[in-house]
Amino acid sequence: MATTVSLLSLLTLLLLTTISATVTATAKSGEQAPLFVFGDSLYDGGMTFYNGIPGAGAEYWPYGETHFQKPVGRFTDGRVIPDFLAHYAGLPFPEPYLKPEFEDYRFGINFASAGACVLVELRPETIDYFMKIIPKLKEQVGEEETSRLLSKAVYLFNIAGNDYVTLFQNNLKKKIPSSHKNEFMNTILGNITIHLKRIYDVGGRKFAFQNIGPLGCMPSMKYMLGFRGTCKKEPQDLARMHNLAFVAHANKLQTQFPGFKYSIYDFHSSLILRVLSGPKYGFKETQTGCCGSGRYHGDFTCQKKDKSFSVCSNPHDYLWFDAAHTTDKANQQFSKEFWAGSSDVVSPVNLQTLFAM
Repeated sequence: MATTVSLLSLLTLLLLTTISATVTATAKSGEQAPLFVFGDSLYDGGMTFYNGIPGAGAEYWPYGETHFQKPVGRFTDGRVIPDFLAHYAGLPFPEPYLKPEFEDYRFGINFASAGACVLVELRPETIDYFMKIIPKLKEQVGEEETSRLLSKAVYLFNIAGNDYVTLFQNNLKKKIPSSHKNEFMNTILGNITIHLKRIYDVGGRKFAFQNIGPLGCMPSMKYMLGFRGTCKKEPQDLARMHNLAFVAHANKLQTQFPGFKYSIYDFHSSLILRVLSGPKYGFKETQTGCCGSGRYHGDFTCQKKDKSFSVCSNPHDYLWFDAAHTTDKANQQFSKEFWAGSSDVVSPVNLQTLFAM
């Protein structure tokens, strides 16, 4: 056991050293590619904090408690994955697009928003927000430099999980036919392509994707479906089906769009490994959220002042911070793999390589 832990510690130290050296080199180069972030609450850096809708964002304690010591709009106790990735790339944390008086887009920006879906939202206006910054960027740095930045930029996506959660939410009392699942998935893939093409048409060439996590292991999904156990099979199978289809779809896009480059992080496998083998990765609790109520803390009551909920004393021991979002510690582990991982977790290239292209 001691040998296993020592080996794991050594591997972690080597990965941290590699990442640290990369960050230093990138920062010194002065040639950082921007990072534009799209997605849902797993990537939300504060969009819902500034959207003017009370209770829509992570506005109250205990969100943000460990890293920021206050709520900053992130649905976790600290940082979300794009924060870590930006740091590894030598960039500042991506600011949320709706943050008042923020208009410096040279290093990218975060458009991710809680509740975002492909079929209902992405939000379509999210891509519209991106289109609106292009003229402002041209005013800031000129047309030629804007074209260079857009082509060098990395466009990071985490999307579609909410679509599948909604599918189950709308079919709680009946089995979803396989034909409907396939049709639903193909519609999602088609809509994602439309959004990607809009970015491609204005110069975007480098795209990074976090695949859909193990939906059946989420505290919220188990609570919603009344499931007792580690992971519910049907949501798991649907997430895997989407992820496999998306790999084939990305390969197809590369043949259709000249210059299209991509990276896919296998978030699904990485997260389920931690659910099943938490102590190996430093987690004592991998099924119940740190904050919330109900079985597995799967009810979305965290931070709600009109609801009763409990909060753990040490989020560092937990994989899940609330009903559906992982902790700062977990997000850091995922980010390291996304950035510098081998082809068994991120392919065809990792994000470090994609940034350098």
